[in-house]
Amino acid sequence: MTRKSGRSKAAQNALANLAIIATVIFWGMSFVSSKAILNAGVPPFTMAFLRFLIASLILLPILKRLQPDTNIRKEDKVPLMLSALFGVTIYFLFETWGIKLTSAASASMIVASIPVFTICAEYVIYKNSISPIKWLGVLMSITGVYFIIKRGQPSENNPQALWGNLLMIGACLSWVAYILISKGLNSRLSGLALTTYQSLFGALFLLPLALLERNLWRPIPPIAWINIIYLAVFCSAISYFLYIYSLSHLDSVVVSSYVNLIPVVSALGGTFILGEEITLQQILGGLIVIAGVYVVNLKKEEAYRNLKQHKQTTSY
Repeated sequence: MTRKSGRSKAAQNALANLAIIATVIFWGMSFVSSKAILNAGVPPFTMAFLRFLIASLILLPILKRLQPDTNIRKEDKVPLMLSALFGVTIYFLFETWGIKLTSAASASMIVASIPVFTICAEYVIYKNSISPIKWLGVLMSITGVYFIIKRGQPSENNPQALWGNLLMIGACLSWVAYILISKGLNSRLSGLALTTYQSLFGALFLLPLALLERNLWRPIPPIAWINIIYLAVFCSAISYFLYIYSLSHLDSVVVSSYVNLIPVVSALGGTFILGEEITLQQILGGLIVIAGVYVVNLKKEEAYRNLKQHKQTTSY
């Protein structure tokens, strides 16, 4: 390797690290942004619909320009719509209501355990073997989630936090269903095509639910619009490309380690921007969840593919 090519590779690695750091910040702040929109009085289903409508309007022209020959095969249409139903519509039904009732920090910490839920589901459905070290990771993550949920038990300050945390677990389970449904689609559609069409179908499925909230519609404040556009542009569109770029230049273990920092970003954002209270028990629970996910991914191929799939779509 020449000195010039060595510098070029170092520059690419530096850019890839910056790309994944930006992605982690965007996705981590998505929970804070969603909470801010809901606090501004925007109904939850309306918020989710607007986000994915805008994201679809951005992604569709990009898909047509970069991959003009992309076509959906007849046999893929139903699985694609089902994946959008579970991965966008149902997931965000749980997540938006969950964030509305609990803190951004708790929501992100629970969502971080999705790879663990996925491994357990595959163990039950496909009888995949789980090594003792992965069982340890599963147990650690479950323990961490318990600490987070326990913090959300009814109290004078936030009597609905427990329900919010349980709704976030519902979001995790719906995403597991999405992963299982999407297994075949990943080999036949590019990540960009899958993200674009799932955003589009997800928005269409969210529209009737948003219309049910029309009696709650009020003029959306400028700050809420800024946050909605942030979710659509930065968290759904730009972050996709940054994430793919980082994956193409960094080892998957490095990317996975960065991704595990998303709850940390959410916790800091919730504390300093929204003024949320974060307790030692929440911090402990979040650290245990992150550690459990890390242990589960030590032998990472299958688990990391699930984590990669989780980030490639628009869950944040």
